[in-house]
Amino acid sequence: MMTVLSRCLLPTTRTPWGYVRQGLKLGLWVLLAVGVVETVRVLAFLNLHAVIPGRVYRSAQPDAEDLQELATRYGIKTVINLRGMARDGDPNAHWYFTEAGANHDLNIAQEDITLSAARLPPPKELRRLIEVLDRTEYPILFHCKSGADRTGLTATIVRLLYTDDSLDAARWQLLPRYGHFNFGRTAAIDQFFDLYEQWLQTQNATHRPERFRQWAANVYTPGPAQSELIWLDSIPNPIPADQGFAVRLRAINRSNEPWELKPGDHAGIHLSYLVARGPTEAAYRGKAGLFRATIPPGGHVDLTLAVPPLKIPGTYALAAELTDARGSGVPIRSYSFVQFGDSATLAEVIVK
Repeated sequence: MMTVLSRCLLPTTRTPWGYVRQGLKLGLWVLLAVGVVETVRVLAFLNLHAVIPGRVYRSAQPDAEDLQELATRYGIKTVINLRGMARDGDPNAHWYFTEAGANHDLNIAQEDITLSAARLPPPKELRRLIEVLDRTEYPILFHCKSGADRTGLTATIVRLLYTDDSLDAARWQLLPRYGHFNFGRTAAIDQFFDLYEQWLQTQNATHRPERFRQWAANVYTPGPAQSELIWLDSIPNPIPADQGFAVRLRAINRSNEPWELKPGDHAGIHLSYLVARGPTEAAYRGKAGLFRATIPPGGHVDLTLAVPPLKIPGTYALAAELTDARGSGVPIRSYSFVQFGDSATLAEVIVK
């Protein structure tokens, strides 16, 4: 009688389909193993990759030891921090001062650019990033917190500016292997390049580095979040403490998209304003533009800011800014236009 062991030792007969199935299984295991390795590399380590070998590298937030190793291994001359400059006294800013001190000790230049993983890049920061990339000393390393989203945005920009990549090829820097996913809040990163692609289509053109430069410098706006605010009335200073007042402000649409104003606090674009005696002492908050209207690019809408009596005499600041409750491509929360690099407007209020 044939034992189990002898059956295992004897050659088996496979059909062609059996070999195919075995090959598919092996391929799936290999892909799974590669995926696990990449996931560990992204989440547990520095998520370090070459964007242009020998010149440009991307990573997650490095510590002082990482910076020392990268300076030794790759000769890094400039670090571009995409998380922005931290302020003194910020309890969460230890990473920034550690990085700045390490770069100083290593004689590495540091540039700070403020980007968000959940919003389109502000035009001023985008243009400053390109200026830094053009003028800084190479090799360079740029990073955000995890090396996935803001870093992926910058890596794609680098490939568009300094290589012969097509737009599709450059966007490989936004693949999940780097930790970036095109859904949820971080989809704003992909939306940025969608806007560029849409502009190329309107020009009946394909990507070239000089075309991306032209678009970034002269065309790009972060959705509808670009305005000009003009006071139509002066504040009737001084104002008696028992009297309210109203002033009109003109909001001009300086973006490439129409503004959709809608009734209600949580829909469409509207004007938010604040009256305050100091940085932490808000006296009144209000909103204007809570009605239905469409303002085309270059058009304007006149809005009335109504303020009730401010009963405590003193000097106040009246600040106004536009807000998009649609989230400008990230429909999870409202965003101020200021967060996209637009400007608020201020006026002085004197109460007696």
